[in-house]
Amino acid sequence: MIAAMTQLHDSGEVDTPAPSRLGIVMLAGGAVTLLLAGLLLWWREGDRLFTDGLIASIVACF
Repeated sequence: MIAAMTQLHDSGEVDTPAPSRLGIVMLAGGAVTLLLAGLLLWWREGDRLFTDGLIASIVACF
């Protein structure tokens, strides 16, 4: 058994863990939350102000 495991790791194959479902759910939840926040801002402040804020935030990133 140990010899088989040693040969597996000597061949260059590395066991990688599967992505966690909790992490995927958290990423999806964050994306949905950002989308809903943007829609709420658009609904409350109008598309002009939302677009100006979006352009300003993109410029601030660069």
